[in-house]
Amino acid sequence: MDDHEDDAQRFLSIYLQDHRTGAEAGVRLAQRCRDHATDPELARLVDDIDQDRRTLAKIMAGLDVQPSVVKQVAGLTAERLGRLKLNGRAVRTSPLSVLIELEGLVGAVSVKRQLWATLRSLAADGAGHESDFDELIARAEDQRGRLDALHRRAVTKVFEANAPRRSDDGPEPRADTAQVADGQQ
Repeated sequence: MDDHEDDAQRFLSIYLQDHRTGAEAGVRLAQRCRDHATDPELARLVDDIDQDRRTLAKIMAGLDVQPSVVKQVAGLTAERLGRLKLNGRAVRTSPLSVLIELEGLVGAVSVKRQLWATLRSLAADGAGHESDFDELIARAEDQRGRLDALHRRAVTKVFEANAPRRSDDGPEPRADTAQVADGQQ
């Protein structure tokens, strides 16, 4: 192997280890989101996301790439620190937490889709593991669509249920504008 091939293999190992760390964090995030929200769709998504994590682990094993313990610990630490969100409630879960967690999952699934596209490209060049990357890409796109629908429902639950009521005549005037109109300042 020449230096370029050594670098390519090393970069692939690092790339896969990074994605494996993200996949582990993604499963934990999906589980936490499922536990905080009541939508049964989240349970199915957790299963799908965990299956994708296992698929990545098999691909890595087939390429003789070991997960990075250091990255796994760093990922777990970052994920735990991410739980410390000041979302308006100190003791129980805020609806904002579920919304932010869903947004994190949307991002994670989008990144995972790109992983599968990259590995499909490498497999076409003869450098990747045999797997049905088109199916994995379609699965990620399906997950993204389902997460987008869950996100829309969460937005409605968080913001529309708590939004100030408007009259049929339009938005309420701002307090400072109303005072000026009444001659008060």
